[in-house]
Amino acid sequence: MYLTYICPRCEQTNQSGDVADVDGLECSACGWSRPFADHLDLKQGGLSECLRCGNTDLWRQKNFPQWLGLTFVALGAITSSIAWAYHRPVWALGILMGFALLDMVLYLVMPDVLVCYRCRTKHHRADVSQHGAFDHELGERYRQEKIRLEQAQQPTLPKSPSPTESESLPRS
Repeated sequence: MYLTYICPRCEQTNQSGDVADVDGLECSACGWSRPFADHLDLKQGGLSECLRCGNTDLWRQKNFPQWLGLTFVALGAITSSIAWAYHRPVWALGILMGFALLDMVLYLVMPDVLVCYRCRTKHHRADVSQHGAFDHELGERYRQEKIRLEQAQQPTLPKSPSPTESESLPRS
């Protein structure tokens, strides 16, 4: 198993080696490191928590670049529209069927990865049988948690008087 993760300090994307051979994660750009928890048996491949942040909420997804999938959809729509414009409905439907077949084959062939809701770390070659698909309610909870943490870390500026307050102040 190996990980693809974003360093919390410098926000660089990193990829770990085989986690069975290393003691923890280390950023190649800034030197940030985090040791793996002692209670984890990494040789088995089954995970109950994220190896980067320790979060227990993980979901499974296909290990396929989203931009490539959207490119296939766009190419299918454009090429079938061109065939339709030239009054070739059989070609247009054939093109759509071909892209649907390509999508089905890719879905069957591509492996699954585990992704952490909190830090979005991808755990490649892990046992995904204990984890379900993306839960939108849980994803929204973690998205709002991230927003609240970012707002809490921003320095608060002193409140300036509003225009109505400054007009009512006595002038000297």
